[in-house]
Amino acid sequence: MQGADEKLMLNLVNQERAKAGLAAFAVDAKLAELARLKSWDMYEKNYFSHTSPTYGSALDMEKKAGISYRVMGAENIARAATMRRSHELFMNSEGHRANIMNAMHTTIGIGIVGTPNGVVVTQLFTGN
Repeated sequence: MQGADEKLMLNLVNQERAKAGLAAFAVDAKLAELARLKSWDMYEKNYFSHTSPTYGSALDMEKKAGISYRVMGAENIARAATMRRSHELFMNSEGHRANIMNAMHTTIGIGIVGTPNGVVVTQLFTGN
């Protein structure tokens, strides 16, 4: 189940895609669950990296969970004061923006964990 911040972030990324003439992301519930696990793992274990000591890379995590798409393994991560600020950071970063705007990415999983200092955000992308 999506939280309010996750729904809002989905709307924000889909607005960006619509401006560029791209199809909206579909939400993959299993991918969203993995994104939440990754955000929680980064918060709980106090690290910030695309490689988790628990799960490995995004691609490793997706494969272990039985997820199978033609395009897999793309991930955006952020720590910020708010969900909106993390979205701004993503859109102002060439690599993160490229993941959001990649036409080959058709599905997304968003996991946002609230912390005493703001939010930890993970976006996982896949495509058929």
